[in-house]
Amino acid sequence: MNEWEPWRQDDNGARFRIRGYADRVGAIAGRLVIESGLPHKQMYWVAGPPVPTCPTPADAADLIEALSADPEPSAAAFLAAFQRVGESSRDDSWLEPDTIATVFRAAWDTAEPAAGERESGADAGSGHADHPVSAPGRARDHLTRAAVTLRIRDPRAVMRRQDLLDLVTHAPR
Repeated sequence: MNEWEPWRQDDNGARFRIRGYADRVGAIAGRLVIESGLPHKQMYWVAGPPVPTCPTPADAADLIEALSADPEPSAAAFLAAFQRVGESSRDDSWLEPDTIATVFRAAWDTAEPAAGERESGADAGSGHADHPVSAPGRARDHLTRAAVTLRIRDPRAVMRRQDLLDLVTHAPR
């Protein structure tokens, strides 16, 4: 049963169901992917029960770790996708665990596959303002670091977009 559905409202006010998802994080990730493409005037939202898929940061960590079972994108492509899909949360003062898991899922799902792509420090982080700086490594390393950090994080602590970017773009200290 598909309980969560991304919807679109066009410039004329007509509303369209995009597709159904079995979980809230998948539906929101689908919306983020659409919104991270070319700029457009349409409005998107997710309809469904307001029950979170990931009530705690540890639950978000479980979902993030589960992503690593899927084919791995290149680290550079993952970080670029992460930056792009995370743009929609730039004005949020606090990110709930579902939002955190959603950004990871949308980035992992949309990043280019690693096969045939050479990665180096220059590829992974160019230092340009539109690309995050990355520690060398694989995309799975970024997932693992983020999941570990989320597991030890105080569930009541506020997490902002920059905190989320720091989870994947900076080497652990």
